[in-house]
Amino acid sequence: MSYNLVETAKNYFSSEFINQASSSLGESSSGISKALSAIVPTSLAGVLSHATDSTDGANSVFTMAKAASTTLSPSPTLSNLKSHETKGGNILSQLFGSNQSNIISKISHFAGIKDSSAGSLFNMGIPAIMGLLGKHAEQNNLNSSGLTDFISSQKDHIMGAMPSGLSSLTSMFGLGALGSTASSMASNVKSSVADRTLHIADKPNGSSKWLIPLILVIAIIAGLFFFLRTCNKPADTTNINDTSNVIIPEISAPSIAVTTIPVKVKLPNGKELDAFKGGIEDQLVAFLNSDWKAMSDEELKEKWFNFDNLNFDIGKATLLPASENQLDNLAEILKAFPDAKLKIGGYTDALGNPESNKKLSQDRANAAKAGLEKRGVGSQIIDAEGYGSQFAKAAATAPDAERALDRHVSVSVRK
Repeated sequence: MSYNLVETAKNYFSSEFINQASSSLGESSSGISKALSAIVPTSLAGVLSHATDSTDGANSVFTMAKAASTTLSPSPTLSNLKSHETKGGNILSQLFGSNQSNIISKISHFAGIKDSSAGSLFNMGIPAIMGLLGKHAEQNNLNSSGLTDFISSQKDHIMGAMPSGLSSLTSMFGLGALGSTASSMASNVKSSVADRTLHIADKPNGSSKWLIPLILVIAIIAGLFFFLRTCNKPADTTNINDTSNVIIPEISAPSIAVTTIPVKVKLPNGKELDAFKGGIEDQLVAFLNSDWKAMSDEELKEKWFNFDNLNFDIGKATLLPASENQLDNLAEILKAFPDAKLKIGGYTDALGNPESNKKLSQDRANAAKAGLEKRGVGSQIIDAEGYGSQFAKAAATAPDAERALDRHVSVSVRK
């Protein structure tokens, strides 16, 4: 599996650091986790833009990365990262320029924390992120050009990890939105085909006998390219390398697409949750507000709701810090609907040993169950079952983007 810089950077910020930062900054740990989930891809988007802007930009990133690698701690603590805040501020100024305050404000709003807290996290986090880049360059003997090529190869990971609602930040760096290149290409090719077809129709000649089929072939290829890129786009700006944040359920689920439109999901007890239209919170609360108790047990078993931001270490059942917010939301939903009970299901793709896949899916379902139990709603979780690759739809030989749709954790309501 290819190296994923975003996941490496996210995993660097341990739960210990998140808890320390939470206490120091006076913010919730879920808010800190959510901010970091945005800070990592945003920082890397700035690095990518700066490195590919010019030779000077590439050399500047290389120099910053090498310098940061010399002070990178293998186990980050608050005191260690705070000691590099000044350096972090200088790096951010080089990467973001006049956009710096606007970016910090957007992320603080997204995470529900103070601007000052988001700024402090940025200043502490960016030297570590640059240090990880520097270590990679050192370990792989990369020069300035080689490091820039590596960062460019990570563009899809960076764009895909940008949280819903913040994808517009990438436009500040001239990177556009994930899939926009394909869309533009398809649009341009269609326009070109239309223009050339009209031209050929007006002026027929012998060459048009082969030119028209060629143009049609180009149009079909462009259409397929755009279609595949659109279908394979991750739901949340999360990376799809085995992180269980997808949209295919065990049997069936309400088919509401997750969007980047933020919504306030209102609960019967008066609380409101920050979520996204079509996300698990939006779907689950709408279902629980319906006459679901009139459904039979068999009908309920056919309704599954997928976590869209529950992510794990690759090949492991270790929940990533950014997953805490969605577990918080699910716990609040259960507290607001005390009569509802949930069964948790874990799923993997078809690649690998079926027994190992089933164990991994069981471990991940158990991890989600444990996370909810920790939040005081364990009595409403009746079961957690791993189905492995039993319901996988993509073949083991399919591209990873297709197989990723089979890797997820879901919940089903029970009476």
